[in-house]
Amino acid sequence: MVSVPTIAAIRFGAGLSPDTPAPAHADALYASLRAEAQPTFPPQPWAERLSLLQNRAALLRARRAATATQADRAAFADAHQALRDASFTDLRHAIAELAYAGCGFHERLTRFWANHFAAMGMGGALMRTRSAFVHDAIRPHVTGRFSDMLRAAVMHPVMLVYLDQFRSVGPNSAVGRRQGRGVNENLAREVLELHTLGSSSTYTQADVSQFALLLTGLRISPQTEFLFDSRVAEPGIIEVLGKRYGARVTRLEHIMHALDDLARHPDTATNIARKLARHFVADAPDPQLVAYIAAAFSQSGGDLMASYRALLEHPAAWENPMSKTRAPVEYMAAAIRALNVPRDAFLALPSRRTRLELAEPLQQMGEEFEAVPSAAGHDDAAAYWVTPQTLAARIGWVMALVQRWPDGPDPRTFVDVALGDAAPDALRRAARGAETRTQGIGLILASPAFNRR
Repeated sequence: MVSVPTIAAIRFGAGLSPDTPAPAHADALYASLRAEAQPTFPPQPWAERLSLLQNRAALLRARRAATATQADRAAFADAHQALRDASFTDLRHAIAELAYAGCGFHERLTRFWANHFAAMGMGGALMRTRSAFVHDAIRPHVTGRFSDMLRAAVMHPVMLVYLDQFRSVGPNSAVGRRQGRGVNENLAREVLELHTLGSSSTYTQADVSQFALLLTGLRISPQTEFLFDSRVAEPGIIEVLGKRYGARVTRLEHIMHALDDLARHPDTATNIARKLARHFVADAPDPQLVAYIAAAFSQSGGDLMASYRALLEHPAAWENPMSKTRAPVEYMAAAIRALNVPRDAFLALPSRRTRLELAEPLQQMGEEFEAVPSAAGHDDAAAYWVTPQTLAARIGWVMALVQRWPDGPDPRTFVDVALGDAAPDALRRAARGAETRTQGIGLILASPAFNRR
């Protein structure tokens, strides 16, 4: 039988570690959320990333000019490499945040919410900005209120560009009447279907269309910062889900009120509860667990800490362990954590090695860094990450990692370091029978047991 500490570390945390004790119980996991709220390895700040992008854009224009010189081309190449280097640093930091965490539950939740509000930088103006979006819009609210996270994510420039909201114009606004431009419904649809009520809710296409009209005015400035522009905002009273918003002149506060109402809706509570339970516990979670989390979400007004408490204290959260599949970043971090790879050496990887040893393998495993497959994010089903190609990529990556550490631990003891009492007897026998340390450690880290959480 798998113990509570092992389930806590693997199902809810970053994995087992030879240096860091596993959380002893649910209360320890819950307490870690406050302790680990601030990132140890933050990405490049939003303002700095924008500065790099703006510099690159200016140099690109100079390179494309008819009068461009060799110096112009060299300056652009340097600026482009600086952006790549910053992104590769973000990748190392994202993996390190899990691999060297005290517990990792907070970081796992950050990843959950980043996938819930899936968005990525589109085009040259916002390329390689997903990490900054997560740091600015998601992470500060992981232990706060859902309504605050919803507001921050929906109104972030990365989300506005990714879902084409910056193109949306109220047809009866000053700009809409003058230019004949119309509304874009992408953001409105995804907020209702993915971010709040869920696809099984009872909202209608009319609600989507009306909500899209209400959201007009959410824009980005020429400096790619958030801007509310009343010139493109649809005027008048707009009804969404039976409630009226707006006025003769629509203001940002009307949109805020609508988002807050969506955050408090009972269907939102059920949608969030189901996704939390599905992500952490099982593809088909216990309906009572979902109902328990949803009740805590609703009764607390969307307090996420209350929702996590409900998740952790329900008995179903601790049953049927290791039924999910670790996502590629989680798998990499868990292997680095179990092997106790020196933190400074990992963080000091140069860009070329980061590309070859982290970025390209992640893409082959199905989780390209700084990208999302769609506004729905990655699927949470255990089988989503399991294909012949992605499994081959995992095995290839982990064997290369082990070969870089030939003086690793004895496989007979390492199996307990990596999996604790979740290690199957067959794997223990294979570890004992391995011909070399490298082979034994590789067998453990490439095993189905280590790939599960």
